[in-house]
Amino acid sequence: MMFKLVLRGLLAHRARLLLSTVAVVAGVAFVAGTLIFSATLDRSFDRAFDDLGRGTDVVVRTDRAFEPGLGERASERPVPETVLAAVQGVDGVAKAHGVVTGFAAVVDRHGKIVGAEPQTGVAWDGDPDLSLPRLTSGTPPAAPDEIAVDVTTAADAGYRVGDQVKVALAAGTRAFRLTGLFEVGDSALSDQLSMTAFAPETARRLLSDHPGTYARIVVHGDDGVPQERLRDAVAAALPPGVEAITGREAVDEQAASFTEILKALRTFLLVFAVIAVFVGSFIIFNTFAMLVSGRVRELALLRAVGASRGQVTRSVLGEAAGVGLAGSTLGLAAGAGVAAGLARLMTVVTGGEELPFGTLVIPPSAVLASYGVGTLVTLGAAFVPARRASRIPPVAALREGKAAPRPLRGRAVCGGVALAAGGGLVAAGLAADGSAALTLAGAGAMALFAGVVVVSPVVSRPVIRVLAWPFARFGGSSGRMGGRNALRDPRQTAATASALTIGLALIATVSVIVQSMASSVDRQLDAGLTADYQVTGRSQITPVAAEAAGAVAGVGGVRSAIPIRTARFELNGSVRTAAAGSPGELLGHFRLPLQEGTPSARGDALLVGRSVATSQGWTAGTTIQGRYQDGTRRTFRVAGIYADRPSVTPSAPSMIIDWAAYRTRDPDAPIDRIEINVTGAGRGALEAALAPWPNLELKDRAQVKDDAAGDIDLFLNLVLGLLVLSVLVAALGIVNTLALAVTERTREIGLLRAVGMQRRQLRRMIRYEAVVVSLFGAAAGVGTGVVLGIVLQHAMAEGDGGMEVLAIPYGRLAVCVAAAALIGVVAAVWPARRAARMNVLQAIATE
Repeated sequence: MMFKLVLRGLLAHRARLLLSTVAVVAGVAFVAGTLIFSATLDRSFDRAFDDLGRGTDVVVRTDRAFEPGLGERASERPVPETVLAAVQGVDGVAKAHGVVTGFAAVVDRHGKIVGAEPQTGVAWDGDPDLSLPRLTSGTPPAAPDEIAVDVTTAADAGYRVGDQVKVALAAGTRAFRLTGLFEVGDSALSDQLSMTAFAPETARRLLSDHPGTYARIVVHGDDGVPQERLRDAVAAALPPGVEAITGREAVDEQAASFTEILKALRTFLLVFAVIAVFVGSFIIFNTFAMLVSGRVRELALLRAVGASRGQVTRSVLGEAAGVGLAGSTLGLAAGAGVAAGLARLMTVVTGGEELPFGTLVIPPSAVLASYGVGTLVTLGAAFVPARRASRIPPVAALREGKAAPRPLRGRAVCGGVALAAGGGLVAAGLAADGSAALTLAGAGAMALFAGVVVVSPVVSRPVIRVLAWPFARFGGSSGRMGGRNALRDPRQTAATASALTIGLALIATVSVIVQSMASSVDRQLDAGLTADYQVTGRSQITPVAAEAAGAVAGVGGVRSAIPIRTARFELNGSVRTAAAGSPGELLGHFRLPLQEGTPSARGDALLVGRSVATSQGWTAGTTIQGRYQDGTRRTFRVAGIYADRPSVTPSAPSMIIDWAAYRTRDPDAPIDRIEINVTGAGRGALEAALAPWPNLELKDRAQVKDDAAGDIDLFLNLVLGLLVLSVLVAALGIVNTLALAVTERTREIGLLRAVGMQRRQLRRMIRYEAVVVSLFGAAAGVGTGVVLGIVLQHAMAEGDGGMEVLAIPYGRLAVCVAAAALIGVVAAVWPARRAARMNVLQAIATE
């Protein structure tokens, strides 16, 4: 019986429930799309790394005390070639090859580097068991002036077999003849690799800084020998300082950093999916609240003929479950399209670098999450209206119209408490220090946000009167009636606008925070850039050659050219980084005044910034137990402490170590950048000196600032682009509410038409109502977002390197308000057309 009742309710109100279903679809599609996107990328990378490790059962390399951090370049110590002979003699080893690799990038005919990062040079090895490249045309490189290039990079550069090709190496640029093209593996990642192959002896001469060594040794075992047994056998033959790991372990290490990035990306996207679902829940709540309000007589009749309160509640929840199941099913199907769209979005964000996105994978988690989120959110949003429906007395069947509106005293009290609690938490956060300040201020900001949503029906009348005045003044009778319609039911108006309020509040908060961040970084760079020019690699992993530092240092008018290297070591069990160079020169260059000790830091001595020293309780003379990356244990000593002031000089190092001492432990530590100070040298002379290294970029202070601003803008645009989904869902809510309102006011609309209102005036009245409601949501959202942004900015301004500048993007916020008005106009199109097409006599006859 109840099933038939629920089914008839769904069919009878299918038009009213349609847009609620669309809201569920929008939220579920983003959740499902994020999980499908992540699962597809996971599988693509798993296949890619399995492909990279194919045929390799054991990898022999030098010991590492600790692994490089996420995004850091590893400087591997080479393996002596004598180790190769020892490994080849181990029982169970079928093949063992020494790997020669290094930086090599193809330069096109315009002098620009082409190909995806990383750009790798290798020694050609045609063994299919231990080499990924497979020749597709031409011949392998054999002579010193010959190379082979992967087919994707060659196509991007426009090169064919037989062409002369320039290749950028760490030591400079050289010309070679292209003899062959090859593919790298079989996975989707093969198109994302840029690889140049040289003849073996040529590769050892050009790519390795240490003659008679290999980067590592790869081992292919006899059939049937487990990787663990082969690893142990090989390890027994190795000298001290060299280790063996299984091929599976090597693949897992390579994949670890990508796995962390994918996890972070999945979490980032799921946050916006939750926002979309949250916004959609307001629409669902509003829909069922209006349905219950408009079905008072119907539900009262159910009670009159014997239905219990529980049965009425279950009938309404049954309709919600039907909407949730339908929306979840459609949302799961739409999730595949969202996943493809996210892949395209990431391609745009990364500047055109396509992700290795193969065939879509729909994991069980996406199915479970879709139905769980869609159904449970819909049931949760409909629960209060369902309980309200069960309390309708049977006598209400004798009355006409909607249920009497409930007083707003409870909302005023609850909203006031939330606002007061939020204000108190914000005040406590602003008075606190460190992470506690941000935690308290953030909790207070959320309480303020909740208070605004709860109290919005109370303040809607005076605010809407102000917003509706221009329409009443200049819009004639349609404008006056549109404003009055928005004032009819404060709860309904606030519920309709709440979804838009949430979306625009988030956009405004993010805009204020990011604009403040950009202004703070801009001020810090203005005060803290100590070099006239910087030379960096074109990507984070592109090496900067030591020869390039010598080349720019020899340009007339260059006062100093300081190579900045990153040293890594372990102190008291924690991995630390320091700038490796001449301690006195680095102190002077970064304008770091010494406060304690001596600037003469030799051997294992360190110069430490005051902020680190204070946090660790170190003073000049403090000794710390630690070890270098090669595993050598040492007692480090704090020789001096300097005022680092990261808020003034953000590029200054937190620690400094003498390069002359550190290079004995890590001779291949890469140069991160070269900082150049000039007295009269022009940019042209510096660019000419760097011409042999097209993989390097020369940036002046303005370009460094523009790069920092560009990164911040990229993040802002990505976040705002994802938040637009919540605004679109909010627009659906306005359409939904207006459509329901038109249905509820069928008789009223018929009477208006009967007394002479034209269809054009009726459409205009509904548009005015939608715009007023949208502007109310925009005013509440933008105002709340600005307040939250200011609170969080003040909390994050504490301490060194804080967000010290408050910047409110008035232009962007004005665009948000204008967009809200436009949303109102667009949202009113369908309900207005539907109202204008009503048959006057039928509308008047409607009960």
